[in-house]
Amino acid sequence: MLKNCGMIARLSLLLLLCLVTSAGFAQTENRYSGPIIDMHLHAYTNEDFMGPAPNPATGKLSVKNATEHRQHTIAILKKHNIVMSVVDGKTPAAVDQWTQILGDSVMTGLRIEDPKEELDLNLFREWVKNGDIDHFGEIGTIYAGYSPSDPIFNPYWEICEKFDIPVSIHTGGSYPGIHTSNTAFRLRNGDPFLVEDILVNYPKLRVYLMHSGSHFYEQTAKLMVQYPNLYTDIAILNWYPNAAVFLSPFLILAKKYKVLDRVMFGTDQMIWPEAIEMAIEKVQSLEFLTLKEKQAIFYENAARFLNLSKERIAKHQTQKR
Repeated sequence: MLKNCGMIARLSLLLLLCLVTSAGFAQTENRYSGPIIDMHLHAYTNEDFMGPAPNPATGKLSVKNATEHRQHTIAILKKHNIVMSVVDGKTPAAVDQWTQILGDSVMTGLRIEDPKEELDLNLFREWVKNGDIDHFGEIGTIYAGYSPSDPIFNPYWEICEKFDIPVSIHTGGSYPGIHTSNTAFRLRNGDPFLVEDILVNYPKLRVYLMHSGSHFYEQTAKLMVQYPNLYTDIAILNWYPNAAVFLSPFLILAKKYKVLDRVMFGTDQMIWPEAIEMAIEKVQSLEFLTLKEKQAIFYENAARFLNLSKERIAKHQTQKR
């Protein structure tokens, strides 16, 4: 009897070891290891840097200034084989030092909330024509108190459509309590449905919704079904505490609606470069996504949206910074 018990114990232990090994192997098999495109990064000057401030997810204090922010962010990009990035600043000059280091792997974006206060149309046209910017966004009209489809933006959409400049629009909410410091903020202006008129009136405009609508993720998925050229990123949902609740429900819905092939990876690291690593790990941990789906989110969908050449894609597949 004791002999049989010992044999059963050994068999149970062997079975347990097999299960643990299989689980570990499955996790390794489902981890993406190729190149990554980050569609949502921010650059600053020392004048407009918002820190230092504690990371809302970890409590760790941010870097002290824009120089440290740039250095830390670029080191993380290289570490994780992030081969292309859309990096926005309040002016093209804010991104210049990034391009000096990373070259054409950086797409220069223009961050704006209110063109009435921040941007002259003639200057914008000049920047586009001269190639000083190749991306218009993040467009955060929610912080200026109005809809992204406000007619004030129409001349900008026309220029972007004419010169094939991609556009990224903030959708969803922001950090809790923002209305106390920014009284113009209204959550309703983050509703993705407000972008619909832009999609209809400028059908050749390349648009993606930042944050997948967060609070309004269902509207984002429905818009993507209706408008086959509309893309989105999952920035902030993959690391920021009050937005993380929307990530899995949105991706599951996007998968159900068969629009997952237009969901792109982004981080929105703001003043915390470590958020990039947190965002990558969060997506890697989602067991309901297959390896192929992670590959599409991390790289392929953005490569298609950005119209990358076959040569550039081939280079990325063999590139390791």
